[in-house]
Amino acid sequence: MRKMNDEAEKRGDDNQGLAESNGAIQIPRKGFNWHELMTTDPEAAQRFYQEVTGLTTTPGEYKMLMAGNIPVGGLVGPTPEGPVWPSGGPEPHWIAYIGVEDVDAAIKKALELGGTVFLPATDIPGFGRVAGLRDPQGAAFGIFSPTQAKK
Repeated sequence: MRKMNDEAEKRGDDNQGLAESNGAIQIPRKGFNWHELMTTDPEAAQRFYQEVTGLTTTPGEYKMLMAGNIPVGGLVGPTPEGPVWPSGGPEPHWIAYIGVEDVDAAIKKALELGGTVFLPATDIPGFGRVAGLRDPQGAAFGIFSPTQAKK
């Protein structure tokens, strides 16, 4: 999700054309709310998932997976160091994000319960706050708190 912020800044836009409410992209606040594929070949993954699932993608380096005009996930290509991401590698893999009310409080609780952090809390303007964790057994997942819609 960190690349989402970088890509929006490069385009100079505020995510126009996506499901929005008063300028904030609408992503569910509870449950599994985002999925990211860490892949060695984003273009091939884009073609595969479009053919298999009907999901489309947005243009740009960070390709958001879209169900109609609703963003449901993203495709992340290799890092400058190769196919190694904070969540693992070199094999491509999915990371599921779970909605929480407070990312920082959830990190604190995870650490108290034996979890670890592989991606520190990061703000993504226009989307929310995100972090990457591992549970005590080592399973990777993300936590995400979407930006509040402006009233």
